[in-house]
Amino acid sequence: MRRELRLIPLALAVLFAAGCHEKVAPTATAVAVKVGIVERASNASARRYSAQIEPASRVDLAFKVGGYVESIAQLAGVDGRPRVLQDGDPVHRGTELARLRVTDYSQRVAEAAAGVDQATAAADQAKLDFDRISKIANSGSVTPAELDGARIRNESATAVLAGASARRAQAQSAAGDTSLRSPIDGVVLKRAIEVGTLAGPGTVAFAVADVRSVKAVFGVPDTILSKVKVGAAQSVTTEAYPNVQFDGRITRVAPSADPQSRVFEVEVSIPNGDQRLKSGMVAALKLDQEVEIAPQAEQPLVPLSSIVRPPGRADGFAVFVVEEAGGKLVGRAKDVELGEYLGRVIPVKKGLSGGERVVVQGAGLLSDGESIEVIQ
Repeated sequence: MRRELRLIPLALAVLFAAGCHEKVAPTATAVAVKVGIVERASNASARRYSAQIEPASRVDLAFKVGGYVESIAQLAGVDGRPRVLQDGDPVHRGTELARLRVTDYSQRVAEAAAGVDQATAAADQAKLDFDRISKIANSGSVTPAELDGARIRNESATAVLAGASARRAQAQSAAGDTSLRSPIDGVVLKRAIEVGTLAGPGTVAFAVADVRSVKAVFGVPDTILSKVKVGAAQSVTTEAYPNVQFDGRITRVAPSADPQSRVFEVEVSIPNGDQRLKSGMVAALKLDQEVEIAPQAEQPLVPLSSIVRPPGRADGFAVFVVEEAGGKLVGRAKDVELGEYLGRVIPVKKGLSGGERVVVQGAGLLSDGESIEVIQ
């Protein structure tokens, strides 16, 4: 499972990875950015959280052996003609999703089978020789050394046969591994191969997920962690279905906080028989009324995309405030102290007062004092 926007740990990790790279020197060309006005949080917004919809289970299917992709499963398209399997298509357990060219492996199976036949013949001959010499050994017609030699040859031939049989089984197994089958009933989240692709061992070809049940993943601060209980009822809403409430239950609370954001990940499992909830959707939720959250003073709010590391430092946080200098717009880095995140936005305890214009897209590309061009 690689992620898209979900909780602040992942979002800040991506943003800071860009912010920690060495900034290029300012040039005469202005950097195109998007800006937003810093608003202030209300007490009510402190109760809302943003969650990422994920499938209940996901399997990344990879080839065990390498080779050229010979075929991909087909379904009937909207025009009635067959088309290859694509993202969003349902699959059933045991369905062959793709097959590698099996010619090379068939040759190996035939070669291994011939080796078994040859080893079998040698083993049979060695056993006959040993049995014959054993029968006449009592008459004194053969020496003990000859009897020992026959026994050793028999045992050696038997061992060679066992090795040949193992190589044949290995070749047959490799030939069987050219077929990639779905281990679950679900839908295709991603197809990463085409017919003719050269796939190596371990190449992920499909991501298949069981979406009959999904989970909404969000994070909570430690101040209310003790009041979030596994098994408690919890509902979520989505922008895709603004007037629909999806009911579920809290099924997991992380035992440790994310080291950067200091929030604890929580999962809400939601039945999804009609499959309206899709993997990657962003959901909103308000913790149940019995979970009491202490009122908070209004604080400036900024989107996660505006947060960067201060220029030249690997600690702390900053935003780029838009200022006018010499008749042009520039971005000035300003240190900020962040509060507990509220989904896709985060409050600022110190550094901003509200009403400032800050860079909300393209902040990771800026240097302090660099010229900017505001785009819509």
